[in-house]
Amino acid sequence: MLVKTNFLGVEETIEVSEEQIFSFDPGIGGFESLRRYALIPEQDSPVEWLQSLEDPDVAFALLEPFAFKPNYAFELSDADAEALGMREAQDALVRCVLTLHEDPEKITANLLAPLLFSRRSHMARQVILQNSEYELRFHLFSELPAHDTTDATTDSASAATETAAEPVMALRASA
Repeated sequence: MLVKTNFLGVEETIEVSEEQIFSFDPGIGGFESLRRYALIPEQDSPVEWLQSLEDPDVAFALLEPFAFKPNYAFELSDADAEALGMREAQDALVRCVLTLHEDPEKITANLLAPLLFSRRSHMARQVILQNSEYELRFHLFSELPAHDTTDATTDSASAATETAAEPVMALRASA
């Protein structure tokens, strides 16, 4: 499928497979009318892009939270699991939305409202975690040790992705 994007202000058409397409129901907060997106990996980077299929100007930078927060865990409600067609945690891809900034120290990740993608059904939704201590604006580089940022940032991100823990998500059992 060909997808139009205005990523970084440059209009282009890219090809994506059906496996990369997900439908959000309900829509993402603030973008409720946009329901279909393509999940597009960034080459040589742990970042992925969620490109709206309905509006070429809407794309979100995403990152797997386990890459930088290995102990990230939450419980998914029965209703959310059912709506996504998930039967087990392995059905899920979990991503958090990044807020990008020219200054890497100001890049944040939304850990409070992760995006869940079902590998099984290709449905997706943003889940707002209730009674959670996770931050809406987690400073991505706040927990990394100080280091020379010339080449180490890329190396650290790659290493974190390669050694990231398996996703921890419990599907609540029905009573």
